[in-house]
Amino acid sequence: IGAAYVKDTGPLEVIQVKNGNRYINVDMSNPSGITHAKEMGLSQSGLANVVMTSWIDQTALVFDEGLKGRCFTMMRHPIRRAVSMFYYLKDATWEHTYSEVYKNMTIEEYAAGQYAEDNWMVRFLTNEMSGGVYERHLDLAKQVLESKCLVGLMEEFSPSFKRFNEYFGWSKTEFGGPVKMENRGTCVARVIGNPDNAHSHPTYEEGGEVWKMLMRKNQYDMILYDHAVHLFHDVQQELVRRT
Repeated sequence: IGAAYVKDTGPLEVIQVKNGNRYINVDMSNPSGITHAKEMGLSQSGLANVVMTSWIDQTALVFDEGLKGRCFTMMRHPIRRAVSMFYYLKDATWEHTYSEVYKNMTIEEYAAGQYAEDNWMVRFLTNEMSGGVYERHLDLAKQVLESKCLVGLMEEFSPSFKRFNEYFGWSKTEFGGPVKMENRGTCVARVIGNPDNAHSHPTYEEGGEVWKMLMRKNQYDMILYDHAVHLFHDVQQELVRRT
């Protein structure tokens, strides 16, 4: 949303939209927007409580030794994510990623073709957006995830959100948004029960042909996801308890 209000020259501003939510007038969805945010002094401004982006490597450069960011991420099963993304992109004409190419495409054509996700998580964590992905990229992605990110799981949404809340102290922080602190529990329950961006679509049986085709293209993401599940259940609960 902040992208709609980006200015080539300052100042950085807090933009309040119709529903009361507030955003900074920067675009963190692509490398050029992230570079612009750094040049505008986003981290030094102290205006942002949370930065949302897929570009972890580039976004890290927005911060420095005196102003460090803390990464958290919500991971989703790679095959379910790929299926969901396909059906979303067929309809999401408002997204910058929308393309007419998906309009009449079948899920089988998608899974077999060039547009299907190809180890998306490993690529973004290692900044390897083109070419092949190998064991060394998987090892690096595991290292980044374990050493830099507090991990949540979409399949464990409620306990994941609780963990983020406990670690970052969100329930004790006044953000100045449309929801008062005493009403946040109700707001969170509504989001969990009725997500704003939920998109209904067909599901596919694990082990079926579509599943197998997507598995072949996302084998490293599957291993990374299994590692994320391990971090969530067996490792990082101790990290939260120490905060």
